[in-house]
This record gives sequence, C-alpha cells and structure tokens, in this order.
Amino acid sequence: MIFTRRAAFTCAGLVTLGTSLGAEARPETASGGDHRLNVRSFGAKADQTTDDTAVFQRAIDAASASGGGSVFVPAGTYRLNGQLIIRRNVTLEGIFTAPPTIPWTADSLGKGAPNGSVLLAFSGKGEADGTPFIQLDYNATLKGIAVFYPEQTDSNPPIAYPWTISSLLSGADNCSIIDVLLVNPYKGVDFGGRHTGRHFIRNLNGAPLYRGLFIDHCIDVGRVENVHFWPFWGATGAAAEFRRKEGKAFVIGRSDWQHLTNCFCIDYETGFQFIRCTSAAAAYQGGGNAHVIGGGADGCNRAVHVVEMQGHSGARFTNSQIYGDIIVESTNNAPLTFNACGLFGSMWAANGIGLARIEGGGKVSFTDCHIHCLDPRNTLRPLIHAKSGRLQVRGCDFIDGQAARDHVLLDESVLSANVSDNTSRSAFMVINRAKGKTVVRDNLSEA
Repeated sequence: MIFTRRAAFTCAGLVTLGTSLGAEARPETASGGDHRLNVRSFGAKADQTTDDTAVFQRAIDAASASGGGSVFVPAGTYRLNGQLIIRRNVTLEGIFTAPPTIPWTADSLGKGAPNGSVLLAFSGKGEADGTPFIQLDYNATLKGIAVFYPEQTDSNPPIAYPWTISSLLSGADNCSIIDVLLVNPYKGVDFGGRHTGRHFIRNLNGAPLYRGLFIDHCIDVGRVENVHFWPFWGATGAAAEFRRKEGKAFVIGRSDWQHLTNCFCIDYETGFQFIRCTSAAAAYQGGGNAHVIGGGADGCNRAVHVVEMQGHSGARFTNSQIYGDIIVESTNNAPLTFNACGLFGSMWAANGIGLARIEGGGKVSFTDCHIHCLDPRNTLRPLIHAKSGRLQVRGCDFIDGQAARDHVLLDESVLSANVSDNTSRSAFMVINRAKGKTVVRDNLSEA
C-alpha cells in the first residue's frame, strides 16, 4: 500500500510494545567479564525531571580516559538539558537491539512508550543552527537508544532544534549509529557539515520534520543501511503539512562511493536529493556519487531531485520504488540510472510533471523498470520529458493503459536518445523533436 498508510497511525493508535522489539532489560551493573560502565553507577536518575547530562558525560569521559569502551544506559527515561560528546573509541549503548517504531506523544511516556533507553532532549529549543544534541568523535558509536523531544509541537512550522546527531564539530571519521530511533527531531543526522569518512548507519528509524540525513565531505565510502523515515510522530496535523512542504529525507553532497541500502522515506517534499558540496574546500569540490539499492521514496513531491553529482559517476537506483517526481536540473552533467525499479509517477498531480523531467548534460537511463502512473490526474502529462541531455529508455513496461498518453517527449535540445524494446498497455507514444541523434524502435503495445 502506498502513501495512505499514514492515516492508520494516529495518537489514538498507541500500544504497549512489550517484547515485540526484541529488546531485553539488562542489569544496571556489569557482571562477569562485562567491563562496561553504567550511567546509573555515576548517578543517573532517569526520573524525567533531574538533568542527567553531566552524569552521562562523566561516564563517557571515564570510558575515554581508560582508552575507550562502552557506556551502558539501562532501561529508563533520562532527561538531558544539555549536549553530549561521545568521545573517541566510546560507545553509548542502550538496550534496544532493533529500533522501536510505535507513534509517541509526550503523554505516552510511561503509558505505552518503550520500556527502553530513552533520552529526553531539551537543549537547543528554537536554535536550528545551535550545537547538536549528540556529537560523535572518531570511532564513536551511538547504539540502542531512542531520542524524544518532549517540547516539540504539532505546529507549522514546528519548533526548530539543532541536529540531533552529528559528527564532532571539528570533523570525525568512522562515526556509527546502530539500532536508534529519533522520534520527532527537527533535524536528524548531520554527517555532512564537516568530514565524516567511512561513516556507518544501520537500523535508524525516525520522523524528522525538516531534514532527515545529510551526508557531505566524505571522500572514503560511507555506508547507510536500513534507514526508515516514516511519520511515527506527526502523521497528521500542522507539523505533517510542514514536512510535506519543507522536509527533505536524504540529502547527499560530496561523497565517494556512498552506499545506501534499504533506505525508505514517505510523505516528504523531497525524498533523495543530490547536491554539490556545501563548502568551497579544494578537496571536496563538486558533487558525489551514490548507489541506492532497495530504496524507497513514497508519496513525495520530488522523490528524486538531482542538482549536481560527480560527473564521471553520478547515482544509480537499483530495485527501488519511487512514487513522486524525478527531476534532473540543468546544473547536472553526471549519469543517473534507474534499473529494475518501480516508478509510479507524480504524487501531487496539481504540481506534478507526470514522472520525470530531465535537463543538463548527463545521461539518464531507465532500464527494465515497470512504470505505472497511479494518479489519474497525470493523464495528459508526458511521463518522461527530456528537455536536454541524454536519455535511454529500454526494456521498460508501461503498465497503465491511459489513452492519449505521451510516454516519452524529446525536446529539441536533447543530444541523444535511445527509446527501444519497451512495452505498454496503450499505444506507445513518443514525441520526438530532438535535433540530436535518436533511436526509437521495437516498442510494443497491446492496443
């Protein structure tokens, strides 16, 4: 089911998680050969009213002073009025072995919210550019933790907060996030404001309202797996309207060999966006390259938005599901490939373009995809409109049988195009105005 899933999850649908998370409460003190430090041993109260920030930081610093290690956060709800820095070679670890995924409200804490390691974030209210809530130093890890902003409001705009998690403000490589839930952050994870080489994210769930995951300044293979941005908080209401107009789930700048596997978002203005590096530093010039495998952008206005990518590499979507506009700007000269993907056309037909609008000098390829424009209001729009650049549409199946559909439109400035070996339920229509070299052949229709 696409997009309508959000309607089923309202605040009234809160349930007790019990053991469905695969998480178990652990003893407050380490035993046997377990040498982890415990925030309770340092005086953490977990009473939702006492500020435990200084206690957490003392435990982290103690682990760092001994050369690194793990700081354990037992099940409980901990109020943190300040920020944390997870030091080099230190892991801050809660009890979750998979991120919980149930909608929360402020009133649900202790009334169906997970009996797990929950951090209440109070710092940075109203300061979008303030200090991040949690910073990761070299080789630092955040694991098994949920973060909740009790003072966030269902408003448009919602309350601005800084990034929830980032690399150290001076930069840090090998930062990791594992089995984490970000319930209602304004901005989720910043692995882009400074160098973050070899970052690793696995099993991150969240409902970021403005920005989800930002990656930039990475020149050595970042890996992101199983990220799920879904309205666990704010499925409906004013904050949801803000997210649909302003929210961006995945923003990728300069990153070399960025891997994103099984990463999904729904109900954002932009799903996946590719931009040039946000700084002018010589080592990070231009855009990046990425491979999105098993990705999903569902119910987004711009499901894929390419501003600029690395010219010789670009981006590749494989076995992904895309519901929303695919827009390639005139500033891009890099390749973009969709292979074995499901493409479902414009989501918001009032502003939509059909499926894809292509400009720039790069080659955009659709190979072995199935294409079904779900919104009937897109009937009179061409599905794939190449205004310039290079285009390949081969071996695709156009499923919807709308009559008078223009499947592919090639404008005069198109440099080359190959539209061949496709199938369609209605008469296959190609409008070819290109002055460049084109091949249009062997396209079969059932009409």
